[in-house]
Amino acid sequence: MKIKYPLYLCCILFVLASCKKDKISVIQKASSPVQTAGGLSVSNVLQSNMVIQRNKPLLLSGFAPALDTVTVNVSWSNVLLRTKADASGSWHISTPVGGANSSPQSIKITSAGLPGIELSNILIGDVWVCSGQSNMVMQVDSIPPFQGVTNYKQEIAAADYPAIRAITVQPSYRNGPVDSLISPAQWVVCSPQTVGDISGVAYYFARKLNLSLNVPIGIIVSAVDGTYCEDWTSQLTFQNNPAIANYSNINAATQLYNGMISPFTKLSVTGFIWYQGENNKNDNPVSGYTTLNSDMIAGWRTAFNQPELPFYFVQMTPFAQDYFTTTPVGGNLASDSYAKFREAQANVLTVQNTGMAVTMDVGVPDDQHPPNKKPVGERLALLALKNNYGQNVPCYGPQYAAFSASSNTVTITFKAGTSTGLNTINNAPIKQYFYIAGNNHVFIQASAQINNDEIILTAPSSFALPVVAVRYAFTEAPVTNLQNAAGLPMEPFRTDSWDN
Repeated sequence: MKIKYPLYLCCILFVLASCKKDKISVIQKASSPVQTAGGLSVSNVLQSNMVIQRNKPLLLSGFAPALDTVTVNVSWSNVLLRTKADASGSWHISTPVGGANSSPQSIKITSAGLPGIELSNILIGDVWVCSGQSNMVMQVDSIPPFQGVTNYKQEIAAADYPAIRAITVQPSYRNGPVDSLISPAQWVVCSPQTVGDISGVAYYFARKLNLSLNVPIGIIVSAVDGTYCEDWTSQLTFQNNPAIANYSNINAATQLYNGMISPFTKLSVTGFIWYQGENNKNDNPVSGYTTLNSDMIAGWRTAFNQPELPFYFVQMTPFAQDYFTTTPVGGNLASDSYAKFREAQANVLTVQNTGMAVTMDVGVPDDQHPPNKKPVGERLALLALKNNYGQNVPCYGPQYAAFSASSNTVTITFKAGTSTGLNTINNAPIKQYFYIAGNNHVFIQASAQINNDEIILTAPSSFALPVVAVRYAFTEAPVTNLQNAAGLPMEPFRTDSWDN
């Protein structure tokens, strides 16, 4: 039987998790890489079963006796690579990597007189870093406090995708950046035996890419429950922009970047996906999140030395934090603080090579961790397929363009191509989440209907004309049903910038 944990219990669990984090957030010097053989080692982010990035260089590194020669043989090349360890024993060497290859590859590392190291069953494809907080953590299987993704038993049974590989990084709070994993984490081959422990969003993202491209996909899941954007932002990023300095000394600022992103920055990757914001929704001002997240993106790109890396993120789903505390239950239907946070997220789209997956149709108002993760991961994948892989696929739902008012009628138009085939899920009646306001700034619900690829609103007879502002789904928890022909939901919007 599936157990749905009540909101208060989830909150208690996250509080306990936060207490645990405080106990481990002390600086620890990175231990030697775990892939060792006598005095020879290789960085523990490099492992058997992993996917390495195609068409970009692979940097190999590790330790050996000081000044010893290290030889590297990669199966996809006939060129034997040699380098010398420095006086501290550190060695590194870069090797080119060609196109995608689903045939198992190997890396052999040797040094005279020492047992060698072999990494096997490696595929060549695309590698994505998947980060954020609990909704990115939430595994495919039902693992408390999460209830599992929708139809998780069937999904697990069908998850035979050997060209998908995943590593789930363990929580690691560090006061300074480290270059190897402190807590062991293993690359695994996606199968019914392993998929249950993998992030649902990351899995569906990888599966969509793998099936669409026929290319191996590696996912690095580096996410922690109940964390803040500032936790994932590097100290250098804070130093470079005084505008976000107020974030640099709160919560666990920089510590998760140091422990869970920094170890992978020597790898070549394709890009990032990000599902975070629940803990920053009460930032004051909320616009600060736009700047913080934008700077975090720039900092990651700089750290990976790949300044154009794509960054795709999830806009927060509908959720009423006060759902059970109002009478009747359901939360304050007029509250819009979460809507303003979603707006702050949408403003991150001014950063080049970013995209946003809208989830207004898959939320559960009383559950911050909705189980329907398949459309979330697949919408992130559609952004990548369109923008990075050049596929002619729709990746955006209806996006507001303009409105015109004539007497008590308002016509809403959308950006070209985004509202093609405008309809509702299962052709159900439109959920009436449209509101209009006049010069008094008081919003009143309007009646909406579909007219081809536009929306027509009718003001109630009590409304004091003219209409000067329109809002759609601009409250805490409106689970919407308007979509285009591709099944992608309409984005929430407002045409005003008022404080109310």
